[in-house]
Amino acid sequence: MQKVRLGIVGAGRLGGFHASKAAVNPEVDFVGIADVCEKNRRSVASKYGVKDFASIDELLPCVDAVVIASPSFLHAELGEKALGAGKHLLVEKPATTSGVTARKLANLAKSNGLVMQVGHVEQYNPAWREAIRRLSNIKLGNEPAIVEAERTSGYTFRSTDVGATLDLMIHDLELTLSLIPSPILSVSAFTIAQLGGHEDATFATIDFENGSVARLKASRIEQVPQRRMTIQTANEQLSINFAARSLTSTRPSDAVLQGRYAPDKVTYFDMESRVSTFMKEEYESKEIAGEPIDALELEMRDFVSAILRKTPSTVPGERAARAVEVAEMIIENANARIKRFDSKRYLKVA
Repeated sequence: MQKVRLGIVGAGRLGGFHASKAAVNPEVDFVGIADVCEKNRRSVASKYGVKDFASIDELLPCVDAVVIASPSFLHAELGEKALGAGKHLLVEKPATTSGVTARKLANLAKSNGLVMQVGHVEQYNPAWREAIRRLSNIKLGNEPAIVEAERTSGYTFRSTDVGATLDLMIHDLELTLSLIPSPILSVSAFTIAQLGGHEDATFATIDFENGSVARLKASRIEQVPQRRMTIQTANEQLSINFAARSLTSTRPSDAVLQGRYAPDKVTYFDMESRVSTFMKEEYESKEIAGEPIDALELEMRDFVSAILRKTPSTVPGERAARAVEVAEMIIENANARIKRFDSKRYLKVA
C-alpha cells in the first residue's frame, strides 16, 4: 500500500490531536513531530513512537507532507518553507494572518502542483453537509440567500495572537464563501476589544453582488457558547446547530407559496380563528440529527486522499485564502469606524 510520509509541526494541544489521527491512519507513515520546545516534542514523539525534530528544516527532508499546528502568526513562514520544499500542506485555520500571505501560499501550492488544505473542520459536520445538499440552487448561483451566524465562547487564553475575526468568525466566513459563489459588494463591521491586543467580538454584514447577505457574529467574551447558523431562502429556512450536529428545516406549505393567504385574498377577520395555529399548520419543521463524527480524522483522510488519489480537497487553499482576505476587509472596516469615532470624539468646538 502506498503511504504518505507525514510530519507535524507544532507539539501543542492541536499538534497532539493531529498526531493521534496520523498515528492510526493506514495510509500515513507518521515520521515525526517538530517543535522548538524540546519537552513538548519529545512527549508527543514518545507517545506515538516517532522521531522528534528541533525545527521544520530538519523535518522536511524526511516527509512528503506536513501538518502545521503552530501559532497562527507562524503559518505563513512555515507554510512557505513546506511548499517551497515541494511538500503537501495541511495548515490549521486561519491559513495565515493576512490576505496577501494566504494568497501567496495558495498560489505557491497551485504552481507547484501540491495539495494545500486548511483546517476548517466545520465542513465535515453532518448538519452542514445535509444543508449543502439542500442548497444546490444557492451553490450554483441561481438564487440568493441570507446567512446569519453566531459563534461564541468564553475567553480561553488560547489563540491570543489573533482576534475573534480570525479565531472564530473565520469558520463562518469560509462556510459562507463555500455556499455563495458571488463577488462581495460591500462589508460593514464593528468590533469590541476588552482584553487588549486584538478584537474580542466582531459583528459583520457582507453584501454580495447576487443579492445574498451574510450577518455574522463572533465573540470570545460570552457566557454561553454557541455555534449556530441560519440560512434563509425564498422557500426554506435551514437552522444549523454545529455543536449538536443537528439541522432544522422549516418550509411553508404549497398554499402559502401559491399566495393563497396574501392580504388581498383574505382578511384578518377571515383568519382570526387560525392566528394561534397558523404557523404550525402552514409551516412544517423537521429536525435532522447528525451522527457523531471525528472531524479531525475525516480531515486527515481527506488530505491523504487528495495527495494519493488527486481527489478534490474539501477545504482548498484558494477558498481558505479568500476567507482570510474577507476577514481582513472586516477588520479594516471596523478599524476605520473606530478611527472615525475617535476623531469626532476629540474634535474641538470653535
